[in-house]
Amino acid sequence: MNLQHVLDTVRAQPVLAVGAVAVLLALLCVLLVARIERLKDRLHIAKAAAEDAAQAAALAAPGGIDPDVVAELLRTGQRPTLDAVYEAMQLRAGSSRGR
Repeated sequence: MNLQHVLDTVRAQPVLAVGAVAVLLALLCVLLVARIERLKDRLHIAKAAAEDAAQAAALAAPGGIDPDVVAELLRTGQRPTLDAVYEAMQLRAGSSRGR
């Protein structure tokens, strides 16, 4: 079977060719969806580990960093840098004084 024979078959039976491509694409979609689900699970595990590590680091850090502030920064998608943590702690302290 050579390439010309395959091309002649595809030209003679376009419905079969389109069907074969559709089946192939459906299989690829199923594989990609399964991979996305596995990656989502890994993302949730990694996010929980990052929050635990940030809280542990906050508890061990000098200067009284509030681990809840660090966890809140992580939940909102911000980077828990020292500047961001101290700013969030000041905002939290200011809002609790205003009550």
